Amino acid sequence: MKRLKAFFAKRGAVPAACYILALAVWLVLSAAHAGSDALAKAQGRMTEQVIPVENWQLVGLEPTDAQPGETTLTTTNGDPQMILEDVAGQVVRTLSYTVTFDGDAREMCLYYTTKVGEDYSQDRRVFPQNLGDGHYLYTLPRTSIAALRLDPCSPDENKTVVLTFAPAALTLNAVDTLPSWWQYLVPSWYQAFCLILYPALCAAAVSLIRSFFAKKEPKKL
Repeated sequence: MKRLKAFFAKRGAVPAACYILALAVWLVLSAAHAGSDALAKAQGRMTEQVIPVENWQLVGLEPTDAQPGETTLTTTNGDPQMILEDVAGQVVRTLSYTVTFDGDAREMCLYYTTKVGEDYSQDRRVFPQNLGDGHYLYTLPRTSIAALRLDPCSPDENKTVVLTFAPAALTLNAVDTLPSWWQYLVPSWYQAFCLILYPALCAAAVSLIRSFFAKKEPKKL
């Protein structure tokens, strides 16, 4: 106890302790996520699944003639959607596909729900990483996923966009898109920001509380 008091009496001890605690929590959470995904893979709940375009519910999109191995869709309104209604029995971490646009795609995003029957919300959406040559990758948060809604483009309502998927399928959990064990330890930009900000705020709060109680203590004669 004396050593602990001596440590916290040193200048900078409180911020150091807060950052050490935050790092320890991050390592524990990362190990838990890695273990959870490893278990899901072993149980067959997190495997690569190739889902043809025709298996998605199409809204605001009309199929047109295409070359073998391709699927061509034409937008019919300003909010085209591709919906996969039930993935609740699976662990979904990524969605990837290859598409080319004959027109201005503008915003692309993937919505997800965490409960069956839940409405789609802008609070639960991710944007793609453009890998080049028409390859797009969406990385979903580590939470339970009940349904997916892909908005492959957001065209002007007065214009149409032609989308060509080649191959004519979208892939869940493509093997080359899933993280290696060490990648679970690497925070995203937002997570890194939180790991810097919150321990500092915690240290400031602890320092204020300590100074407040120090002023309350009666002076020794």
